[in-house]
Amino acid sequence: MSLRFGVLGPLQVTRDGVSVRLGTLKQRLMLTMLLMEPNRTVPLERLMAALWEDSPPNSAMYNLRSYANKLRQALTDGHNSRVITRRPGYALEVNGGELDSVEFAGRLRQGQADLSKGAPREALRHLSAGLALWRGRPAEDVPRTVPVAPWLDALEEQRCLALESYAAARLELGEHEIMVTDLRTLVSRHPTRERMWGHLMLALYRSGDIEGALAAYAAARQALAERLGVDPGPDLVALHRAMLARDPALAPASARRRSGARCGRARSRGHGLPCYRRR
Repeated sequence: MSLRFGVLGPLQVTRDGVSVRLGTLKQRLMLTMLLMEPNRTVPLERLMAALWEDSPPNSAMYNLRSYANKLRQALTDGHNSRVITRRPGYALEVNGGELDSVEFAGRLRQGQADLSKGAPREALRHLSAGLALWRGRPAEDVPRTVPVAPWLDALEEQRCLALESYAAARLELGEHEIMVTDLRTLVSRHPTRERMWGHLMLALYRSGDIEGALAAYAAARQALAERLGVDPGPDLVALHRAMLARDPALAPASARRRSGARCGRARSRGHGLPCYRRR
């Protein structure tokens, strides 16, 4: 029997494709803590802090053992339970390819490496496969207690990086016109991410909508000022100046190769963004 653990959306465990019942919110939160550090011991103190924060009941230790026992019974692979007692706490045994967040991180690393090597098609393959693993907000049905929240935020950040790299690859392949709508959606959901704004600007510019590209820069500057109290960073400013100067280096890589032009600043910075589906 094979187990599959999912945190890139509602917490999910399947056994041979069949959903496993995970019990109460406390049990699900405990499982999330174990999935944060697969194959490593999570101390009892950290588990208690996640489940009850600053006010554990007198029965906290008893309850914790009860949750562990119930998870141990639920998370078997037909031979052994994956939840093991290991001083000073508990650990969850996870094999390669069983946890979606680990698979996603690997796909993201490979996609970014392919992109940096000038292989956008290969990058798209890995990034598309990684983004397809997402089913919603990470562990969205689990309470965001203090020990869990930073990990969930980090997963969201990785997702944004994957979306940005995915779009960068598509823009390098000259798919700018079909990207505009998705990029507008992305910047509306992530208005302080400058790279996303840069991708939208570049998609509009390469589609022939120079006025729209410059308007996107103005919108980015306004969003950054209102939400963060900062001006656009040097990369976005440089892109804006290049557009004002009609810099030929802003053409897609494929067009630059056909014309024999040398690669310029736009390629090295990888401006471009991906399509995004809210599930």
